Amino acid sequence: MNPTTLCQRALTMCISCFFLAACGPKMSDFEPNTSYWFKEKPVEESAPLAQDMKVDIAIIGGGYSGLSSAWHLAKANPSLKIAIFEAKLVGSGASGRNGGMVLPGSEVMDLDEEGEASKRHYDLTVASMRKLQALVASTGVEADLKLDGYVEAILDEEDIPEYRDYVKTANRLGIPLQYWNADTTEAKLGTDRYVGAVYDPNGGQVHAMKLVNALRKAVEQAGVTIYEQSPVMGIKEGKQIELNVADKYKVAADSIVLATNGYTSKLGYFSGRVFPVHAQSAVTEPLSKKQLAAIQWQSRVPYYDTRNILFHLVLTPDNRLVIGGGNAEYVFNDGLNYKGDLNRVSEMMMTEMVTLYPALKGIKFEQVWDGVLGMTGDSTEAVGVMGDHKNIYYALGYNGHGINLSFLFGDIVASLYQGKEHPWFNHAEQTLPMWLPPEPFKSIGVKSALMYYQWQDKGYKE
Repeated sequence: MNPTTLCQRALTMCISCFFLAACGPKMSDFEPNTSYWFKEKPVEESAPLAQDMKVDIAIIGGGYSGLSSAWHLAKANPSLKIAIFEAKLVGSGASGRNGGMVLPGSEVMDLDEEGEASKRHYDLTVASMRKLQALVASTGVEADLKLDGYVEAILDEEDIPEYRDYVKTANRLGIPLQYWNADTTEAKLGTDRYVGAVYDPNGGQVHAMKLVNALRKAVEQAGVTIYEQSPVMGIKEGKQIELNVADKYKVAADSIVLATNGYTSKLGYFSGRVFPVHAQSAVTEPLSKKQLAAIQWQSRVPYYDTRNILFHLVLTPDNRLVIGGGNAEYVFNDGLNYKGDLNRVSEMMMTEMVTLYPALKGIKFEQVWDGVLGMTGDSTEAVGVMGDHKNIYYALGYNGHGINLSFLFGDIVASLYQGKEHPWFNHAEQTLPMWLPPEPFKSIGVKSALMYYQWQDKGYKE
């Protein structure tokens, strides 16, 4: 099993058993900050809902999951009336706030326990990203999507034997991972910080908001209507579901899709199973030719490290360095508005970046931002259908790996709607993530687990 995954699963299981007091940010009226990616939002917004209406399928959430579900459903069922209801602007949640890494299934595989099933999982996620690549190309929108692979960079020499064995097992199953020794890693990434790495040729990077724009264009071309600034305030279940939109209008829907990830508990669903965790990212000003040559990141392949609360790095086409991670925080009662200390987090990320690339000392971050991840207590994603009338579909709980999985899960939602089997469920039955206790125990447990992550990671700081 991937050692990083072992740590993540073991530590996230601790969420339900760590009951130590922890301090942290509180709810506030803080206006959410804007990500660098969001500068590429469309000039024209979609109009908000202005009347009661009836649809076949109402999709709640205008991020990757909602857009993917809408596109797959519309392509499979062109006669359906489908609408997306987005509380703010399309892509304003995690879809427009992530680190820009596109990952297959290799970073979460348990080869020892699941073997061939993990290979099927991997193949599905790889096929999904290639399908996404083709769809983006068909829209004519340049999303800066590059699928040249990604790297998991190893910090601890004691982990090397386990990573070597993991790569050998993956190769026997037909998964094309490569182990890099320290010299190769330094040559490829331009830093001597790591003792080795695992390279997966399937994976890559994307401009988060440009991808939103491409998916949005595909969705609208498929006949789906998008309503922005149209928050769903309540859901009344039944054979025909009734949505309260913006406390003004009623939407009747035969089926709905919950595509709200870390925000889902605010609708009354998945409380205790999917919870929001705040994480941060930053982007530098463009590197000069001298700086770019000095860091010697020859491969330009995105990577993340083997910490529990890992750092991830991407080098953009216009030579900006995007760094994220190293910090994760939970706000009491699934709080979404976080008045965090971005200056502190910014200094932490800058310290890590300059440790990796000393030649960048003195460079400035152009923007630092916070976003909400949809996390689960056992690292299990959630996709399926539920409700007495089996008309509530859901795709969420990506644990920070949602760019590619959300596109795949949209396909799964469409298959379930049509009553078709999907090969994903050959890998994993339709199950719900682990349940966590209510507040205040959830807050104490989650914060304590995150504190434990950070305590373990202190050994990697120089």
